[in-house]
Amino acid sequence: MVSKFWLYLGIILACSGIGTGVGIFLIILYVWGDIRGAIDTNNVTNNNVEEEQYNANYYSEDTAEEMR
Repeated sequence: MVSKFWLYLGIILACSGIGTGVGIFLIILYVWGDIRGAIDTNNVTNNNVEEEQYNANYYSEDTAEEMR
């Protein structure tokens, strides 16, 4: 993730008019890095959910007979 220094430098360059293109690029890099970090964090938490696995031993005898 891009540090806040690059965000502040990008804002200064974009507002000064001297390095507007570079400043906008630095701001976009900061926002993109923040979005990527949020997506990666969300994917890690969703991948930790264990799938439920059912076995015939978990059903009662009547239910097992009906399923046959």
